[in-house]
Amino acid sequence: MRSCVITGAVWLLASDLAAIVLAKPASNPAVVGFGFQRKRAPEGTLKKRSNINVPMYNTQNAFIYVANVSVGTPPQNVSMQIDTGSSDFWINTPNSVICTSTQQGCPMGTYSANQSSSAQYLSSDFVVDYVIDGMATGDFITDNVVVSGTTIKSMKMGLGYNSSCLANLWGVSYPASEGIVSTNASSQYNNSVLQMVSQGLIQSPTYSLWLNDVAASAGTILFGGIDTSKYQGQLQVLPVVPDPLNGKTDALLVNLTSVTLSDGTQLSTNMTEFPSPVLLDTGTPTITVPNDVFQNLALQLNVTIVQGIALCDCGLANSTQTINFGFNGVNISVPIKSIVEQPTAVDLALFAHTSQSLPSGICVFGVDPVSTGNSPIALLGDSFLRSAYVVYDLANNQISMAPTNFNPGKSNIIEIPSGAGGVAAALKAMNGTTSGNGTMSATPSGTTMPSPTSTSSSASAATTSSDADAMTSGLGQGLVYVGLLAGYGFALLL
Repeated sequence: MRSCVITGAVWLLASDLAAIVLAKPASNPAVVGFGFQRKRAPEGTLKKRSNINVPMYNTQNAFIYVANVSVGTPPQNVSMQIDTGSSDFWINTPNSVICTSTQQGCPMGTYSANQSSSAQYLSSDFVVDYVIDGMATGDFITDNVVVSGTTIKSMKMGLGYNSSCLANLWGVSYPASEGIVSTNASSQYNNSVLQMVSQGLIQSPTYSLWLNDVAASAGTILFGGIDTSKYQGQLQVLPVVPDPLNGKTDALLVNLTSVTLSDGTQLSTNMTEFPSPVLLDTGTPTITVPNDVFQNLALQLNVTIVQGIALCDCGLANSTQTINFGFNGVNISVPIKSIVEQPTAVDLALFAHTSQSLPSGICVFGVDPVSTGNSPIALLGDSFLRSAYVVYDLANNQISMAPTNFNPGKSNIIEIPSGAGGVAAALKAMNGTTSGNGTMSATPSGTTMPSPTSTSSSASAATTSSDADAMTSGLGQGLVYVGLLAGYGFALLL
């Protein structure tokens, strides 16, 4: 998770969303799914973890995932940033420091426990620290959360009374990375994903992500299940690796084993950098790679870093090449043209501030180097995740990946059961097969469900009136991909 400071944003509210309905098939798999829409803004943000180095001025950090939810009784509507890089669900209060000290207030909304009859006070030791420039402290409470028609009852959450973050955060990583653990390890609690399991909403603490391509306006996140229509080939099960900084399994890291260009050029020439732990993080769209890999990539594509920004010829936007990321058997290909961006107002302002200017025909390149210093961790965010279908399994410490399917048609949802089998057991139960290397069939004959944008008559017939009402009731119509405007340096933060 990056710095949580937002200085301005273009928010798409729930009332602006087209209805996105995930129909329930007759077998009713225990899954909680959300559709999301993608919105673009030209500016950036930062990363949270001190051992992940992300350039401050990278314009690729321009989007966040936001779930529109209602909290409490009567419901209070807020937007929550979905983040695989942190673990706490917490909301700003109307009188939080950040909301009262900025002219715009808190654009994602606020929540008052005093206005909810279902809120229950727990303690005053909520704390989360995003290392670079974001933090929040306040109370722990429980209250009901409704998202996309599903109610998570008495969910434990934090209230940010003293906060420097404009965003409300919905962390879905390991409980071991909850903010309270840094001050009191014995205070670890069941976060939202585990609470969904305990209430029978899902069978396992798992979720899968499908972002679709860079030009698409819809994607999905699915708790407790897999949509087999959303990927190509086979899912490869990878072990989550310990954080090299502390030796603990408290972050969603896997080992990157190679990086190449589609023409066969080997970019990972210094093999001492591999395997390299990488964080698969929905919280930022940037990509960082080991320094040696970046240097070779820059040489091949004529990329130069100036004022902290990776720059390239805009002609790369027409490239047919891909950057191929290898993970011990699975390869994800990221089109180079999808990570070439026109410079934003913040980029231009930065160069104007330094009495420089960007020549015409120069674009921003969406890959940056990570240092080789103290326990470096590379970061694969949105620009990478658009090309991958990713399943996170918190119980079995596994992440499964396959190349994404950009044109999936009707969804095919299968439930991930509890127990050691995880993703492999789910696919095997649906007539898939497993092999010794952990790969699985991509085409089990599971129950079909329409995709968020499907209009097929057969899909509509599978949804009863009551099911459709339940899925579309309340504020939570789905996830919105929204623009994020962050300043380059502290002078522009407020």
